[in-house]
Amino acid sequence: SNVVQALVFGGLLAFLVLFLFLRDTRYPVAIAVAIPISVVGTFALMEAAGVSLNIMSLGGLALGVGMLVDNSIVVLENIFRHREELGKDAASAAAAGAEEVQAAITASTLTTISVFGPIIYVEGVAGALFEDLSLAVAFSLLASLLVALTLLPSLAARFGRATETAGMPDAADGDGTGHRDRGARVVAPGEDGGPGSGVIGRIGRGLARALSAPFRALGWTGRFAGELVRFWGSTLGSLVGATLGRASAPLLRAFDAGFGRFADRYHQALAWSLDHPGRVLAGSGVAMAATVFAAGSLPRDLLPAVDQGAFTIELALAEGTALDATDDAATIVEEAVLADPDVATVFSSVGRDVRAYSEGEESSGLHTATFQVRLRDGAPTGPAAERARRLAERFPAGALSVETGRATALGAMLGGSEADIAVRVRGEDLDLMYGVAEQVASLMGTVPSAGNVRIGTERGQPQIQVEIDRAACASYGIDPGTVAETVDRAMRGDVATEFVDFDRKIDVVVRYPEEQRYARRTLEELRINGVPLPELVTIRDALGPAEVRREDQSRVIPVYADVVEGGLDATIVAIETALAELERTADVRWDVGGENEEMRRSFRDLAFAFALALVLVYMILAAQFESFVHPFTILMAVPLALVGAVGALVVTGQGLNTMSLIGVVILVGIVVNDAIVKVDFINQARRQGRGLRGAILEAGRVRLRPILMTTVTTVLGLFPMALGIGRGSDLRAPLAIAVIGGLIMATALTLVIVPVVYQTVERLMGAEA
Repeated sequence: SNVVQALVFGGLLAFLVLFLFLRDTRYPVAIAVAIPISVVGTFALMEAAGVSLNIMSLGGLALGVGMLVDNSIVVLENIFRHREELGKDAASAAAAGAEEVQAAITASTLTTISVFGPIIYVEGVAGALFEDLSLAVAFSLLASLLVALTLLPSLAARFGRATETAGMPDAADGDGTGHRDRGARVVAPGEDGGPGSGVIGRIGRGLARALSAPFRALGWTGRFAGELVRFWGSTLGSLVGATLGRASAPLLRAFDAGFGRFADRYHQALAWSLDHPGRVLAGSGVAMAATVFAAGSLPRDLLPAVDQGAFTIELALAEGTALDATDDAATIVEEAVLADPDVATVFSSVGRDVRAYSEGEESSGLHTATFQVRLRDGAPTGPAAERARRLAERFPAGALSVETGRATALGAMLGGSEADIAVRVRGEDLDLMYGVAEQVASLMGTVPSAGNVRIGTERGQPQIQVEIDRAACASYGIDPGTVAETVDRAMRGDVATEFVDFDRKIDVVVRYPEEQRYARRTLEELRINGVPLPELVTIRDALGPAEVRREDQSRVIPVYADVVEGGLDATIVAIETALAELERTADVRWDVGGENEEMRRSFRDLAFAFALALVLVYMILAAQFESFVHPFTILMAVPLALVGAVGALVVTGQGLNTMSLIGVVILVGIVVNDAIVKVDFINQARRQGRGLRGAILEAGRVRLRPILMTTVTTVLGLFPMALGIGRGSDLRAPLAIAVIGGLIMATALTLVIVPVVYQTVERLMGAEA
């Protein structure tokens, strides 16, 4: 539901932005109509591809809601410009406006889709999270392109000549001196023909006609009642529209004035940058160097910390603790946790008898208990977990642990590790391995950023081991098999006969009583052919393993820890430093794993996806512009986007993780869209006979408004996701933050630096200045 709310809220914000820029209500309404049509087409493609509706595919639609309208904005804004500035009729403006930008928006859509292609084939956590999201975004962009090139021009061709105009200031002419279009008049909402009253009034009159239709169908009396409903509904709608129009008129006039001042300053900055290209490019280089330094200082994690509103408590008492004693201790923990006002429910599981395990079923032992704690809506996990940790003072050291790491929240979903960090102790001698594992846990406990350190394999229940002395058996003339069979019958029992009850047969088992079958004294008193059993065997007490783990054909005992502060990467370094004094031997060795391994693999795969996305985007641009040079000019927007993405992560306190890096990869396809449209318009102006500088300044004047509109709508569409509202939304927030920061910075610098690079490259190639 949070994803759907973000999608709807982002769409409403995008609609308001379109109304502020275009002012003619028909254009944003047409784009608003295009959104659900594109979404329906997306659902059809998702069904064909076998993609289900889930939190990630809906997240893809929430991510794409801002990009969904980009193609429509570019098409309708260009149609709008042909009508308002060039004075064409509706049909001619629709045809010319759509044809002028169709190549550019097709290329920009293909570049964005091409970025999601490599993400689909990324393995591990990143691939599991983003396959459905990538397909949803790609399908939505394809549907939006089809709607923008077919439906919207058809709608725009039917728009009659409006009495109002955009009223938007044209801040620069072809020479870059700046002027305002004095032929345009802003019609205040609420005036005759004003947009505020027009759209509200039309909605009111439409509802009135719909409500009056049943009355008019009932004869003369019904028609009279229907006319009354229609009259008063139409009047009320017009009055409400006029009132809202008059109230919003100051805001709209302030927006016009503010945009005019911004456009003037932008064109002054563009003209200055074209005159001083060296300073501009040097400043860009400094910004990139600062970005590399800042990125190196960011904490690194596999996934961002996610507040799931739940945590786990593990209780492990001394080996051999009776089940009743464990249950009493579990009751103390459960009552104390339920007394916390933030706790909603607690699910408890008290140990299991290891003597009654079934094949493949994990056993927790009689001395252990597990508690799944669920918090009330809105309650933060951190403080509640910290209060639960204070219960450890009531039990022996190390008996109680609270797990709140990322792995406990996402491990089951992604098949990942049981903790943020896992140090694997390898060997064959379990006793020796346990000793080393305890040393590892002790050293890991000295790292401040690592918490909840625990050994992942239980020592098991106390047991009595019986080893047959074959030499002693031979001296007494007793077969060792007879010794083993006698001990087995004494402990497990033997079937003496069967009790028949009609159609049932019940085995009659002869064995020692319960309290004697698990006692060492029973074994010591057994005799075989008159020989005491201790003369034939060696009896010793030991701890049997509750489980045996093997990796790469060797036994493994894991030591787990969670990251409680800082990043995963820094904590890994600190743990490796602490364990440096622990010597590896031929019998026992250790290595650091857990999320660290998955993080490195995901980072490596995403770096490859980033490089492959750049190659695919370049190939598409080279085919579009039939040039090997212009794609390099357009791709200058990518490093500019990295400046903004890293800056946004630093400001918001986020780090480098799978989610934020996915956002960086997505930026490759998004940020080049504005540059594509701008470079394409420069090329068109030059083909029409303009000089290099004049074409660049004209492109800046004409493309400023659509570039800002597409950027603002995309940013606002992602804004609800970036806020991280609702359970689990923290997982998607770094992605939205990286895209928003990169897009804002790339747009701001693309408006200036891309034209400078274009001019510099053209001059180096000998083009006319």
